[in-house]
Amino acid sequence: MPDTTRIAVIGTGHIAQVMVRAMAQVPGLVPVAIVSRDAGRARLIAAELGIAASHDTIGAVLADPAIHAVYIAHDTAGHAATAIAALEAGKAVLCEKPLATSTAEAEAIATAARRAGRLFMEAVATPFLPAVRAALDRAAAGEIGRLRGLTAEFGYPATPETHPGCWKPVGGGVLLDRMVYLVTLARLALGPVVTVRSEIARDAAGIDVEAALMLVHEGRGVSQLGASLTALMGNGLTLSGTGGAITLAEPLLAAERLTVRHAGPAGRDLPGGLRRRLAENGLLRRARATAAAIRTAHIGYGASPYVPELTHFRDLMRAGAIESPVLPPSLSVEVMRVLDTAREGGR
Repeated sequence: MPDTTRIAVIGTGHIAQVMVRAMAQVPGLVPVAIVSRDAGRARLIAAELGIAASHDTIGAVLADPAIHAVYIAHDTAGHAATAIAALEAGKAVLCEKPLATSTAEAEAIATAARRAGRLFMEAVATPFLPAVRAALDRAAAGEIGRLRGLTAEFGYPATPETHPGCWKPVGGGVLLDRMVYLVTLARLALGPVVTVRSEIARDAAGIDVEAALMLVHEGRGVSQLGASLTALMGNGLTLSGTGGAITLAEPLLAAERLTVRHAGPAGRDLPGGLRRRLAENGLLRRARATAAAIRTAHIGYGASPYVPELTHFRDLMRAGAIESPVLPPSLSVEVMRVLDTAREGGR
């Protein structure tokens, strides 16, 4: 593949514009066209972002041999159809999460990518953040003993005015918009999911606005996940092991602060009740808290939290890869299957 990937951006909403600005921080990844059904808006956004070409049909970029890839950022309901069309046209695809609205659609995308022999990757930024990668790698290496669980939350108030996509009957809801991040991280940390238990709250229109999931993984590890469109949650993540825990502080979607805690010695008290007396000493408790803070590391992501995933996509393009080793289509299909199962009440 060429050293420079020329990419067309399909969509003009907030995330499309954020991603174009992030692409400017990734050498070798060049947005060359903006696509929108509204030709005037396409021209306006292209001009604002310094992109030369704009189109009001997807066909225009799919027929252009000078365009190597597309980034899909329009309405979720159309993700699958656009991704399949792009793959069949010989383009690589980076598709904004969620890649689809159902497991059947996700499977169709994976099949199209396999048949075309073209790269497809769902754009879920969190697994590529250096702090998240460090947490997953350190847990996998046994730093906190045998990994047994993951807890994570992602929630803050949203409205139809501030987040219109979240409230659409097809493609909206907290499962597809927010829980997808948490299930992806749980799958990466603990492996395939064998049991899904869910509690879903819906509004008067039937949109899922609150979700609590408990996932049991093949190795019997357990993930406890919460997501909300209506409430401010903790927005962090903790990996729990037999010898300690690794925590990523909020905001999870732009995590940079990682803390490792190791489990203290278990068993009876020290002679003379010393453990109890130490715990009752305020100065010693403060010293202990200060010492614990030393084990906190700041692991930054650079100019934008989207740069690491875009860099990964660029590198895959340069290598001529047809799937990501971190987020292959098969994993995206697994995640969508969990979300579908949760929507149906679990199993």
